[in-house]
Amino acid sequence: MSAGVPVAGARRMPLHRKLFVALLVLVALAAGAVALARMTPAWWSPTARDAAGALDTARSLEQGIASETTKVRGEGIQPWSVRVRAADVNAWLGARLPQWLEYDQSLPWPDGVKGVQAKIDAGGFELAADWNGFVVSTRWAIDPGAEGKDGAPATLRAAGTSVGNLPIPFAAGVGAWFVPQLGKALPLKAKLGDGRFIKVTNVEFADGEAIVDCETLSGRNP
Repeated sequence: MSAGVPVAGARRMPLHRKLFVALLVLVALAAGAVALARMTPAWWSPTARDAAGALDTARSLEQGIASETTKVRGEGIQPWSVRVRAADVNAWLGARLPQWLEYDQSLPWPDGVKGVQAKIDAGGFELAADWNGFVVSTRWAIDPGAEGKDGAPATLRAAGTSVGNLPIPFAAGVGAWFVPQLGKALPLKAKLGDGRFIKVTNVEFADGEAIVDCETLSGRNP
């Protein structure tokens, strides 16, 4: 008998069987997706609020950033850099952020979020949150800006979001839950109380830390 010649009287699979097989495939895919979503990243270990030394570390981070950003640097454009360690950021997220949320209940915070953690490596940084038992994480990218008073600042944008180990396309990102502007590219620029401006021009990432390059501009040269 020649290959490819249909056998007389061959019976096709009934429609209800096809539907049953398709349903089984969909169930298997859904179960696999749930299993992936339930997984947690290997690095997930948020700092507990009462962890030893966490509050002191968090306050030191706050004070250090406040000191650098408000420092009087002279007229014109003044470049400077600050080193940020992931361990310090996570101490702040675990011990100090809850205090801020208790103090100012108008700050945005989604229901069901119980912990937040940041990861910094040579490829960039990732922000993760425990949301109703699922660890949702977003990797963030920095697009460098340009130096000088007319140069645009660096921008921050979401570069990929996952629930557990399941990638979620089109998701705005974890940070956008707290800062809605993070749903799109966010210029890294701020105005100080004395009228000066600070802008980030670039961020260099390494394992466990980042070096943030900034410029302070007088109010006349925003």
